[in-house]
Amino acid sequence: MILRPYGVVIDGKLELGVELVMEGKTIAQIRPHTGIPENFVISPAFVNAHSHLEYRGLQDKMRAEAYWDWIREITQAKMGESEVKVRRDSITAAHENRRTGVALIGEHSDRPTAATALLSANLDGVIFQETITFFERDTRQAKIAAIRAKAVDQGKIIRRPIYLTPHAYHTVDRETLAEFGSSNKPISIHVAETELESQFTRDGSGQIGDFYRKFGFEVIPTGKDIVPTLKDLGLVRPGAQFVHCCDISAEDIESLAEGRVSIAHCPRSNTRLQCPTAPIREMLDAGIPVGLGMDSPASSGVIDMFAEMREALRVSTHRGKPITEQEVWMMATQGGAESLKFALPDLAPWEIREGLNTPLIKISLPGATTTLELIERGSPTIISFA
Repeated sequence: MILRPYGVVIDGKLELGVELVMEGKTIAQIRPHTGIPENFVISPAFVNAHSHLEYRGLQDKMRAEAYWDWIREITQAKMGESEVKVRRDSITAAHENRRTGVALIGEHSDRPTAATALLSANLDGVIFQETITFFERDTRQAKIAAIRAKAVDQGKIIRRPIYLTPHAYHTVDRETLAEFGSSNKPISIHVAETELESQFTRDGSGQIGDFYRKFGFEVIPTGKDIVPTLKDLGLVRPGAQFVHCCDISAEDIESLAEGRVSIAHCPRSNTRLQCPTAPIREMLDAGIPVGLGMDSPASSGVIDMFAEMREALRVSTHRGKPITEQEVWMMATQGGAESLKFALPDLAPWEIREGLNTPLIKISLPGATTTLELIERGSPTIISFA
């Protein structure tokens, strides 16, 4: 079979006049046009490097504007949702990911609905079963056993390992965090989403410290920012994905690069929750694998990878250290796969190369001549799988 688009996105750049000879799902040959092209573009399918499918039912429902108020609001809201509803919402979100061209997903799961949702939408990916022990410090082993049971149940559905992962530094007790740090198993943890985390680790101040004291929990400052605090616990290591990393320093970036940590960047969620702008330019320059994540519909809104790419470009430009359209497309495809490869060791390069069977999407957008035009004019309505 010959796929004869008018252009193919290769390494983030829209190359015109190229066609693909396919043998089944494998790219057998990449060559110049041998006939009249059709009005679509071919690209590697998108990768959603960080997702919370289960919050689809809370899209457009949260009223809080700043991160801490929002996290308290969503914590309360989810308590009123039944598992039947959450499963239905997760399936809806999974299909919406598919419609926006996503084929691979890094899913954070609290409630046991992700595996069914991914299968229903024919999505590949990895599920991280979130571990939170804030209120169970004295009974943490029982809590972890219950979380592990959820992971086992989901693993039976998807027939793939489900990895327990710490939700965030301030929601997991230090003993459990240290155990994750001494393990070589994959983890994906929310880090430095706001300035609040480093305030808490440095001196126990801020809203997180106040929350601890409200419930009578001891606050133990480390005298360090969040990234060096996590490094002391062994969590800055290969096999770790850090989600967000909005409030980090140049020294932190060097540490993450040396520790071979990958990053999931979620710009729409960060903007919605008034987070600092993540230093993506510096992370890419340091050689850190960065994937683009659409995070939670409750914070990012409509599931739309083009909107996520547009926001990534906008915030980097506003910060004064812009990334290019080719780089952001790579973050939505190859970079996303690289950011999750630590948990998917058999994952082949997510590229358009001869001999590979990378999932491909058709983008029906006649007349676009650059990657930037695809990003600016794109939407889920123009996507189909090749």
